[in-house]
Amino acid sequence: MASPPMRIELRHLAIEREDAQRDLHETLVALEDKLLPQRAVGRLFAHHNTNTGLVLLGVAAAGAAIGFSSGQGRSARTASLLSAALAGAVFYQLGRGRR
Repeated sequence: MASPPMRIELRHLAIEREDAQRDLHETLVALEDKLLPQRAVGRLFAHHNTNTGLVLLGVAAAGAAIGFSSGQGRSARTASLLSAALAGAVFYQLGRGRR
């Protein structure tokens, strides 16, 4: 006695898989936008009308603070402290302007 053949339909699973792949792709694109520095800077300029010079000044001041912090002398420590203060002031101004 042969039993009638069984038919299993997987259409619903295929649709769910496609939806999951689309959601994963959208999530990865969103994460990439948030994590890549060049895109983050681009968003900062595009959405907040930020002054480019102010951002560059802040980045340069932060870099100078890091660079001078390795110095042993009093002048290097002073330059590092002043650079860090300038970077803090610039980034405070940028953060305040976003609201």
